[in-house]
Amino acid sequence: MNNLSFLQKSILATVAYYDIFDYPLSGFEIFKYLINPLHIVAQLEQMHEIRLEPMTNISLFEILKLLDEPELKKIIEEKNGFYFLKGRGAIIEERIERQKISAQRWKKVKKVMKFVQFVPFVRMVAACNSLAMDNSKEEADIDFFIITRKRRIWSVRLMFTFLIWLIGEWRHKDKIAGRICLSFYISDEFLDLRPLAIMPYDIYLANWVCQLRPVFCRENIYRDFIVNNRWANDYFLNFGRIPNFYHPEFRQKRIAAYPRKIAEAMFGGWLGNFNEKILGFFQKKKISRKFTEHAIPTAVVVSDKVLKFHENDKRQFFQEEFFKRLKNVLRY
Repeated sequence: MNNLSFLQKSILATVAYYDIFDYPLSGFEIFKYLINPLHIVAQLEQMHEIRLEPMTNISLFEILKLLDEPELKKIIEEKNGFYFLKGRGAIIEERIERQKISAQRWKKVKKVMKFVQFVPFVRMVAACNSLAMDNSKEEADIDFFIITRKRRIWSVRLMFTFLIWLIGEWRHKDKIAGRICLSFYISDEFLDLRPLAIMPYDIYLANWVCQLRPVFCRENIYRDFIVNNRWANDYFLNFGRIPNFYHPEFRQKRIAAYPRKIAEAMFGGWLGNFNEKILGFFQKKKISRKFTEHAIPTAVVVSDKVLKFHENDKRQFFQEEFFKRLKNVLRY
């Protein structure tokens, strides 16, 4: 496959990466999540033999044109507007079934947000992982990513968890399918997630950032989050060009803003700082008894700026699977 251009290799790599998740892509999705050619070069064994090609702004038309050419048709098939690796057509039905499951999960997200919009000091709530891709399995939970105001992460975690528990949607023990998983919080002073990446490469985290679907936002925080994570362009060439739209179209109620503002005024100063220290002390104590060291240092992170509880962190697995698929398609 050495006669292929960097752009053709990028298309192959993009389809191969999402194949890990049994996720065929439309032409537009290949364009939106196009893997950066330089990332592919970094994975090749003989980097000194590679002549870098200048990359200009790539259009959707170019992508669709290349997908229709014989070189890529040998490896990528198309059916019903979806592109997938040769012989993997069965994943189209899987994607459609998971989209149906995801549609029901989005209804639950909208229902949950009617309650948690009252929580003070929350700047953003976003769906992440499988639901963000509309790729939820029946047994999967619903993962939330939450951004809080600085020095209020412990307060938000307590209130958020209590409300989710109160409405009967908290994921715990064997109650997993369709429940809300609250395993990732950051404060607005830690918008850049690069320190959490596996070095030197972490395509999974970059993809996670690209796929994030905000549901509740205040004060342009999603835009700030995108700007602070432009490092994802090292992996996905068009990151930031096509932002994710709010899904579902959740409209914040004006009535929720009043108690939120009152609580933020009451606990925004020294009283809130004192309360945060107390809550942080007891929560850290409880967390330290539960979590153990992980092979990936950033799988579990506990601080006043980041709370990340991913004991089953599979980033290394997905990284290795991607490299394996990438080498296979480039040697085809």
